[in-house]
Amino acid sequence: MRDLFSTLISDEQLVSAWGKVAENSGSPGGDGVTIQKFQRRLEQNIRLLQAQLRDGDYFPGPLRAVDIPKRDGGQRRLNIPCVRDRIAQTAVAQLLDPVLDPLFSPDSFAYRSGRSVDMAVRRVDALRRQGYGWVAESDIRRCFDSIPHEPLLARLSEVLRDHPGRDETLDLIALWLEHFGAEMDTPGVGLSQGSPIAPLLCNFYLDQFDDGLAEIGIRCVRFADDFVLLAKTEAQAHNALGHASGILREHGLELHGDKTRVVPFDEGMEFLGHLFIRSMVLRQVSDPDEDSGTLLKAAPPAVLPADDPQHDAEAYRVLYLTEDELVLDLRNLSFSVQREGHEVMAVHPEAVARVEVGPDATVTDRALRQALAAGVELAFVDGRGQTKGWLRAPEFDRAGLHLAQARLCLDPAFSLDMARRLVDLRLRNMRAQLHRLNRGSRDPQVIAATAALGRILRKLPDCGAVPELMGQEGAAAALYWPALGRLCAAVQGNFMRQRPALDPLNAAINYLTAMLERDIHSAILRAGLHPGFGLLHTPRDRHEACVYDLMEGFRAPLTEGVAVTLFNQSRLRDQMFDVCDDSVRIDREGIRALITGYERTVSRKLRSVHSRQQRTWRAIMLEEARAFGRHCSDPTKNPFKGQVLDY
Repeated sequence: MRDLFSTLISDEQLVSAWGKVAENSGSPGGDGVTIQKFQRRLEQNIRLLQAQLRDGDYFPGPLRAVDIPKRDGGQRRLNIPCVRDRIAQTAVAQLLDPVLDPLFSPDSFAYRSGRSVDMAVRRVDALRRQGYGWVAESDIRRCFDSIPHEPLLARLSEVLRDHPGRDETLDLIALWLEHFGAEMDTPGVGLSQGSPIAPLLCNFYLDQFDDGLAEIGIRCVRFADDFVLLAKTEAQAHNALGHASGILREHGLELHGDKTRVVPFDEGMEFLGHLFIRSMVLRQVSDPDEDSGTLLKAAPPAVLPADDPQHDAEAYRVLYLTEDELVLDLRNLSFSVQREGHEVMAVHPEAVARVEVGPDATVTDRALRQALAAGVELAFVDGRGQTKGWLRAPEFDRAGLHLAQARLCLDPAFSLDMARRLVDLRLRNMRAQLHRLNRGSRDPQVIAATAALGRILRKLPDCGAVPELMGQEGAAAALYWPALGRLCAAVQGNFMRQRPALDPLNAAINYLTAMLERDIHSAILRAGLHPGFGLLHTPRDRHEACVYDLMEGFRAPLTEGVAVTLFNQSRLRDQMFDVCDDSVRIDREGIRALITGYERTVSRKLRSVHSRQQRTWRAIMLEEARAFGRHCSDPTKNPFKGQVLDY
């Protein structure tokens, strides 16, 4: 039998626990350290935690209390442990779950692998069909806050008595319980809601309640602290409720009197968001109105270890404040989006990575400070979508990688090799985008352009200097832009790329390019790269050469292709663009269409060349930035290969 504590502090267990904590994301604990900040020094932080646990120097950090609204209108208090503590608690939970879960009642459905709300609902419905027509519904008053520590630890000690490492593991659990009791001023009582180990411990403690009911033949379906008792007569249901109350009292718990009643199914009963009426089970759905003033789009919700090929890259959500008179303020710990003094949206800082602030939006001082504390980037943009400035906390922790970038910039051979890779990637995706857009019309001039692009691609290996590569890219652009214009319904005549824009398609591409630039900029910083050290684009002051380098492969699918598609689908129309002598202004509806179209595209999944898994475009940006970083650190061992579009 494996030693519990030795397994707990092993590399494999702690790294696995980190993956689970990162996947669940969540806000920081009382020390303010976010998932992202912990991840920046992941290996060092895991090693330190491991040593503290092994040497007995570990002590949990402060909890952070957060109130969240309950469905009945009340508030539920969550007490969030620090990230390092969540890793240790998750490691214990993952270790003990295979030992404890087989002991649990088959009619307990919460916080258990392979079990769900739907299964609990089906179990209630099955018992009803077996003739159990009466139900006593209730829950346990302040269940998590009321579980006594000593009986919990005593029972856990008994169950684990034959397991080596039991005492050290129990000591650690006892430390967390004591810490919670001290922080909440409830010594000896309570589990921290928000703690990864609390659900397992709660189920373990309440299993005595399940067993007590089963021993006297009472049918119970439980989901955490919510439960229903099923009976064939009204009298039996009342009797079951009395027994349940007594069993709970034996274990230091009590029923929630205000939420306890006995009813027949014919009158209707609500359990776990489902309404049981006679022979029907109806799911209760809430459908809040979507705010039309603010868009919040999300990449896949996973914040996971860098370079983990089995999981998605970090979730990255962007909150756009591009419409008039929007104000970003603070309510408790959440960002509050307001218009004319009324809140139209509330977003917790952990749910958003960047806020884009348009020219007519306002950010209060306390919202700025919260953004800095929470690691949320603020990008200030003008009416054409161009970036005017950034607000973010400073970072100075990747000097080694920055030096590696600089060395490659100063090495002509390595610079040429990387520049060739980037130009090759740009041309391949230009060609692939033309193929995709030309599927329906099969325009012969576009087909000729794609063939010519293929020829240029074949010339790239013979280019002996970066200026030659740039020349070939220019020759490709002379083919690409007119072909792209032929495939866009909004273009009349020959199309050429322009900055500043003098026509709707160029204006749309410019706006989308600025959005892509901000996404790549953020990915580069998250990957620890320096945005100014480029290899294709020459580093110079006030010029983010690395950003422009890594944009190369993404331009065709995420800016040019999106713009043409939006026009062809009439989601962008000429009426949305006010063309003046020297500029083009995009109206509110057009900006909204551009943001929506871009977000829909970057949220689509495709097979990543880096992880070989299905990823969103935004996740691939981060993977590509990390791949670029690995190339800079060791270009011979880690040659860069970018994401190429399929036809």
